[in-house]
Amino acid sequence: MARQQFSNLSNQYELTFDAGTIVEQCADPTGVPQEHFDFIPISSLTRFEKGSVVDVIGIVQHVEEITEITMKTDNRKVAKRELSVVDKSGFLVRVTLWGEEAKSFDASGEPVVAFKGIRVNDFGGRSLSLPGSGSMAVSPDIPEAHTLRGWYDAEGRSASFSKFEGGSSAGGSGGGDGAARFEEQLKTMAQIRDENLGMGEAAAFFNVKGTIVFVRTTSLAYPACPTAECNKKVSVDSSGLWRCEKCDRSFDAPEHRYIFSINVSDDTGQNWLRCFDDVGRGLFGCPAGELVELQQTDEAQFMQRVQEVTYREYMFRCRARNEMFNDTTRLGITAVSLRPVDYAAESKRLARLVDMYT
Repeated sequence: MARQQFSNLSNQYELTFDAGTIVEQCADPTGVPQEHFDFIPISSLTRFEKGSVVDVIGIVQHVEEITEITMKTDNRKVAKRELSVVDKSGFLVRVTLWGEEAKSFDASGEPVVAFKGIRVNDFGGRSLSLPGSGSMAVSPDIPEAHTLRGWYDAEGRSASFSKFEGGSSAGGSGGGDGAARFEEQLKTMAQIRDENLGMGEAAAFFNVKGTIVFVRTTSLAYPACPTAECNKKVSVDSSGLWRCEKCDRSFDAPEHRYIFSINVSDDTGQNWLRCFDDVGRGLFGCPAGELVELQQTDEAQFMQRVQEVTYREYMFRCRARNEMFNDTTRLGITAVSLRPVDYAAESKRLARLVDMYT
């Protein structure tokens, strides 16, 4: 059994090597399990204390030149390189690489990089540092990387990103510049309209605290190609198989992915928010295929699952941008991520607002 007190991983078992251990190269790597990631959005880094170890995936937007620092402990000179990394949550974070990782890093083409076991720091509000026990994969062949690449090439490259500032979070639980930044990005439904958020050339990112008052279930998910790098919609062909025109392949069954809308309200108004697979999984706590099957086999149980998330308050990270629909321009708002409201932190935030006006 794994000794969790000495590990940053959640693995149940571990291997111990001693002087008598023999390691041989595997001639047939078929069936060897791949590295598992448990990615978190960059925007959620404020929920983790300094020293926490997390998995993050993002696009490298900018790379600093290599510098050298002298370690205080033994006067060793160590190479250091800083990256600016962004993701779909609309945040940018500074990532520090050390030693050989810093020297060998290739930033050409704004690559997708997956970090395993990267450490959270509170410098500049929040930053990340890759320790010796962590790892980094550049342009990994995993679904999350393909999804992120597609989003960035389509719209992320022109988006503006929020930065962590000061000595606290942008999540509303701290004070100082970080809390001020969060307050600046927290919008009401009326402010979204009055400030014309997303009506310019670039997408706008902001936070919204609101209650889900309606889930549109007439179109909850779509049958997608099960190929990891595709996710295109598939349809049944004449042979009864599910056909993907992009991959030019047929499958016995599709992999359903969430795509639906929710009506979210606060005391100033309401808006429709479009939700995709990541948000759907977070909201309902299950893959889309499970909910689709329930909708087809047990309508009462399905409606109960929908009611469980209705009339509940969440904190949404949103992206708004102009969209063309039937030759008409309209504002489209997408929920990039969501989390239940932390009422302890929210109470402190509201108390600070009261203090400002008393």
